[in-house]
Amino acid sequence: MNLRLRLVLVPAALLTLVLSLPAVAQSQSRPAADPRFQASVATQKRINRYFHGLVVPKAKSCWDRVSGKGTIEFKYLYADNGKGGWAFKTIQASRSDLPKDQEKAAVACMQKAVASTSFAKEKSEKARYYTINWVWPVPFPPDADQQVARMWGSSGGEGGGCNGRGAKPSCVACSGSPQNCVYVCVGGDSCELQPSGTFNSICTQGGQCASGGLFGLLGAMAIY
Repeated sequence: MNLRLRLVLVPAALLTLVLSLPAVAQSQSRPAADPRFQASVATQKRINRYFHGLVVPKAKSCWDRVSGKGTIEFKYLYADNGKGGWAFKTIQASRSDLPKDQEKAAVACMQKAVASTSFAKEKSEKARYYTINWVWPVPFPPDADQQVARMWGSSGGEGGGCNGRGAKPSCVACSGSPQNCVYVCVGGDSCELQPSGTFNSICTQGGQCASGGLFGLLGAMAIY
């Protein structure tokens, strides 16, 4: 499933007044007490518990054979399995600084590790699909266990980007006044704007989406 950004067609003059192209929300320092920040961090931890609990153990042997050094971001698609869970469906590499042959090796390793896995669906999640954009390091850091322990004990707010290491936001949400579609770390996979009045618009966010990384949480300069 591709992230969808939809604008309802209106006369050009009105469109110029009330709508703009989806943009990246302005980075802001978010205190740990901010409930929206806390909710986004909780979502990232839930996803990382799934990855570290079910996927990393299955990936470790083939991941150790991926040569080079860098990062690769995977775009995962999960679907409601009708049993209270998100079941894995598809995967692709969206960003990578690895050599092409090693990128292919990383994708093949991940495809095998993530197959037939799922994670719990929360009651508030009503969508049919969940898109996850997650950054994985190559190789795994030598202090991986310590980094994971620090992550479990953290409430976010360290470093920058969606994982504290500069990961880019790949989800969308409604924000601002008048409302607009913006890119965020945790939000939806679709966003639709419809004009309402002269200087207002109705924004509708759909689907489930999260951006982040295997060893970090939302940074101090977080976008969501």
